Formats: sequence, C-alpha cells, structure tokens
Amino acid sequence: MNFIMQQLVNQKINSMTEPEFLQLARQHGYSLSPAQAKKVLSIIHSEKVDVGNRQQVDAIIHRLQTETDAHVAGIVQELLGQFEHLLK
Repeated sequence: MNFIMQQLVNQKINSMTEPEFLQLARQHGYSLSPAQAKKVLSIIHSEKVDVGNRQQVDAIIHRLQTETDAHVAGIVQELLGQFEHLLK
C-alpha cells in the first residue's frame, strides 16, 4: 500500500466539505441533495477515517445504510472505491 497516497486520501476525506462532496458526486454522475451530503459527511466526520482500514470503511458503509438509505450508502461506497486503486 502506498503510504503517501493513503495519507493524502485520508486527509481529503476527513476534511471534505459539503460543496466538495456534492461536486465529487456530480463529477461521477451521482445526484445527491445537500441534506443527503450533510448527513453523509456528519457520519464520515464522526471519526477520523483511515481508508486503509477495511473494517472501518465497512462499518461506515453499514452505518450509512442504517442512518441514510441503501442508495446513498452505495454512492459513497462507489466514491470511496474510486480511491482503492491508489492504495495498492
């Protein structure tokens, strides 16, 4: 795993703002409301995310599924999946 890339991805995820998240979703063809983005970021920012920690990422996705909905959780899972190739 590329430690430097992992740290950069972690930093970006942990500091992402609502407008940045909405823009990222739009860039990848997903439609989210500001309320959905706010809820997602409140869950993601509730702890310091380490994308290299598969258990933590899975727990966040599970929490998103229970506290938002499966569609939103799937979008976040796919967006996080965009970074996985950088971590290998």
